Amino acid sequence: MQAVNPSPIAAPSTANPLQLKDIQVPEQISNYPIAYGWWLLATLIILTLVFIGFKLYKRAQLKQVQQQALKHLKNNPNMDNTQVITLLKWAAMQYFPRAEIAKLYSAQFQQFLLEKLENKYQQKFSSFTSQGFENQYKKHDKEVDEDFHQGALLWLNQALPPKVKKAKKQVEISANKPVGAIK
Repeated sequence: MQAVNPSPIAAPSTANPLQLKDIQVPEQISNYPIAYGWWLLATLIILTLVFIGFKLYKRAQLKQVQQQALKHLKNNPNMDNTQVITLLKWAAMQYFPRAEIAKLYSAQFQQFLLEKLENKYQQKFSSFTSQGFENQYKKHDKEVDEDFHQGALLWLNQALPPKVKKAKKQVEISANKPVGAIK
């Protein structure tokens, strides 16, 4: 038999002719510091949430008097017309200048309330409350008037809190100012 000559490739070699080392895994890349864009985005989101929260808080404060008046009117269904008018006047004084409202009574107060409503609700409010305002100072005023209650609910729901009309105010201001007038 002939002896098998082991091939150099198949033979285990203790010497590494290429001098290769084991594969090294790089260090784990850290997520910090975060890039500036992420900080800006986080700041923008936080500021937006703070702004929205502030607006919601202001809106809730603005509607607080309206809700209080509505609750009082709904919880006391046997309020007479004088008490309902007093409630409407109190609610109006919370949103509009006191000096403007305090001097109003009867038809003048009804007209003020009508002006604060949108046009689509004015006719309905007038039909509900006209009799109540006419009978305000008569002897039988102590009776409960359901239509007057409905008119008060309509006004409290639709007129409060007042809507700001900036564009219309600017037009009114410029219309009242003479041309060439200097402040």
